[in-house]
Amino acid sequence: MEFMVGMLAAGIVPPLRGGETEDARAAFQREIDCVTPADWVGYYKSGLTLDDAEGAEIRERLPALQRYEDAFDKVLSEIDRTEVATRPAVWFVYNMGFVVKTSKSLFAVDLHHRRAEVLAPKLDFALITHNHGDHYTDSFYSAMDAKERKTVVSNFKDNYGAHFGKRHKGGYTRAVKTFEFDDVKVRTTLTDHNDYLIDYTTAFEITIGDFVIYHSGDCSNAGKLRPECPNPDLWMFHPRCSMLPVDGAKAVNPKLAVVAHLNELGHAKGRARWTWAHGESARQSLEDAGFKAVVPLWGDRIC
Repeated sequence: MEFMVGMLAAGIVPPLRGGETEDARAAFQREIDCVTPADWVGYYKSGLTLDDAEGAEIRERLPALQRYEDAFDKVLSEIDRTEVATRPAVWFVYNMGFVVKTSKSLFAVDLHHRRAEVLAPKLDFALITHNHGDHYTDSFYSAMDAKERKTVVSNFKDNYGAHFGKRHKGGYTRAVKTFEFDDVKVRTTLTDHNDYLIDYTTAFEITIGDFVIYHSGDCSNAGKLRPECPNPDLWMFHPRCSMLPVDGAKAVNPKLAVVAHLNELGHAKGRARWTWAHGESARQSLEDAGFKAVVPLWGDRIC
């Protein structure tokens, strides 16, 4: 574990799985490039109703989807067997999705996966940065809200769990707001997604003891990144949302920047589907500016 953290802090991207080399990342990218947005939508929207045989056939034809499933299984397995004393454990799931385990809590940010609702019984709460379909699934939200009656903090969904079972706007007003969940404090502020979706996405400043995570979602405006902590431990961000990574890093001043929102399969190749190479370019720009950064793959544990 200390070795992995040391690698990440040094900006070294770990191997994919089972000792695979960096060459495997190129093979992974080629597999991803074979998946069209239509393939992806048809696959993930099938959710838990997908027949096992049909799913196996799709994944054999499109191996990137098998990697996607394997990564989720890896996270599920590691969540169950990981014990946390002080420093939280953080996993990257897919796109902008992260799962965080503390000594007392388990929660997710922007969790998007065909089987995301499987995690609902395990989670204590969830956070969603904004109302775009690549940052949450309706099945996951419904499982948390209607079935599990657990808090989902967002700026666009009603939520049963937010106020002791009474239906209530699950997010917050346009002022800064703080939520407390056992050993986790979440401070929210609004940021711009682009020049016309103003105050559309949420930055979450998540404090766990003396460890701070800052997740800025699809923020395009570095001027609206205002964490209270002067030096958060982790910053999760979108590197291609009209905000230069270095500008965002100067505003946040993270100990480690986590480059996310890469290879979003719902976006078309050559348009808004940013590759691992795009992520490496963002990482290098941050390293050149004196910031430590990492480009995680699906299922990677960040710390």
